[in-house]
Amino acid sequence: MEGGVREVVLIGQDTGVWGSDLPGAGTLATLLRQVAEVVRPYGGWVRVLYLQPEGMTDELISTIRDTPEVLDYIDIPIQHCSERVLERMGRSGSVDQLRELFARLRREIPGMVLRTTALVGFPGETDDEVDELVDFIQEEEFDYCSVFPYSQEDGTAAAEMPGQIPEDVKLERTQRLVDLTEELGFAATARHLGERVRVIIDGVEESDDGVELIGHAWFQAPDSDGAVHIMSGEAGVGDIVTCDLVDSFCYEMIGELVAAEGEERF
Repeated sequence: MEGGVREVVLIGQDTGVWGSDLPGAGTLATLLRQVAEVVRPYGGWVRVLYLQPEGMTDELISTIRDTPEVLDYIDIPIQHCSERVLERMGRSGSVDQLRELFARLRREIPGMVLRTTALVGFPGETDDEVDELVDFIQEEEFDYCSVFPYSQEDGTAAAEMPGQIPEDVKLERTQRLVDLTEELGFAATARHLGERVRVIIDGVEESDDGVELIGHAWFQAPDSDGAVHIMSGEAGVGDIVTCDLVDSFCYEMIGELVAAEGEERF
C-alpha cells in the first residue's frame, strides 16, 4: 500500500474455499479481515471475485457486510440454473437454491452489486433449459453478467458427451442472452446516477479537447466492468478522487470532479 496500491483484488478458481488446504490458515473470511486491516490506514479497497455458490458461508457473508474495506460487490459464476445442466457440468445446485442464495444476499447486504457468468450450449442443453436460464437472469437482474458459448475442448469429458450443440445454435443462444444481460446491465449502471462516489484513477488521456481522467468506482471491477470518465480536473494515476455521477452510457459513467484525494471521503 505504501507503494501506491489502492485496491486489492482476490481471485482464484474457487476463491471461496481458500484456506481449506492450508492447516491453520482459517477461511476466506479470515483472510478478508486480515487484508482489510492492512488497507485500512490507506483508505484502500478489498474486492473478492469468483466465489462459487457453495462457498457463500454465513461467516463470509457477514464479513463482506460488516467490513467496510471489503466492497459490497460479489461475483458468483452460476454458469447455468438448470439442475440437469449443472449436474452434467459436474456442478451442484438448482434454480431454487440459487434464488434462495441471491435473495439472502440482497436481504443481508442491501445495495450490493452482483456479477455472474453464464455458459450456454453445453452438450445436451435443450431449448427449454435455455428458456429457464433466460427467465432466471431476467428475474435476478444481475448488475453484470458475462455470457459464453460452450467450446469443445479435446481431452475433456464434455467433449465426448452426446448431444453436442451446433455452432449456429450456440451462437444464437449466446446472442439472445447477451441482448438481455446488456439491457439489464445498462439499466443497473444508470441506477448509480446522482451518487457521489470515490473513484480510483486508472488512466489519464490527453487530446485536443483536453484531459480526460478514467477510473473506476466501487461497483466497477477494474478491467471487467465499465469505467467512470471525468472530463475535466486534475489528478494522476493512482489518485483517489470524489465525483458526482451525472450521466451514463452503456456500462460507462460520466463524473464531475468534487474533490481530490484527502479532501473528501465517504
